[in-house]
Amino acid sequence: MPHRLVVGRTGSGKSALLLELRRSEDRCISVEPESLALVYISNSTILQFFSELGVKLDIFFKLLWRHVFTVEILKYHFKIDTEEAKAKFWDAIKNMFRDKKHAKAVEYLRTWGESFWEETEYRIKELTTTLENSLKAEASAKVPHIHFSAGGAATLTEEEKQEVLQRAQRVVNNVQVRQLSDILDLLDDILADSQKRYFITIDRLDENWIEETLRYRLIRALIETVKDFRRFGMRRSLLQSA
Repeated sequence: MPHRLVVGRTGSGKSALLLELRRSEDRCISVEPESLALVYISNSTILQFFSELGVKLDIFFKLLWRHVFTVEILKYHFKIDTEEAKAKFWDAIKNMFRDKKHAKAVEYLRTWGESFWEETEYRIKELTTTLENSLKAEASAKVPHIHFSAGGAATLTEEEKQEVLQRAQRVVNNVQVRQLSDILDLLDDILADSQKRYFITIDRLDENWIEETLRYRLIRALIETVKDFRRFGMRRSLLQSA
């Protein structure tokens, strides 16, 4: 089984190992923590409000990682770096996948449209904003006087807290994870050539690039997402330095 985590103390050579991987492998994609807009997530008073209320956001964090990895692999595989390349990609997808099996995956790609190919930071901000708006709308429908800020949950009655918690958790649980599961099926068929290996490297996860508690939750979601990508018949490894 290929190794997917690089663990060691500061100065033990983790970054050097990942650098050597990038030098020796043609299909190696590097994702920088700073490009993930995670500070934006950490500073979201809306997410802080629902987290304090007890809403579990882990499934949303997995969505973020799946989305990032999917886009990065597709961009690299199809060399999508120009408008012409985007057009060729859509033509290829339409010709390759006309069946019902991949209909939802293709729909997901089309739903995102141009923003699907934006920089990682833009895409994560858009995903987060979409979730924030859905959570606010669902909660306000039942409790219109809510103040969506850190500590705002303390102003609610216990009955209101439970009602908002249940509604908000349903919103989080229903995020587009199902469609992203279909995307993984699509990737599995697109990348069916077992001779082609892709590596995604994420370095410096042990640094203080975000508030500690949230950082650990995001890293845990990352590890779970790595397990999801093991399903591919093609051998791919995702390495994190921590």
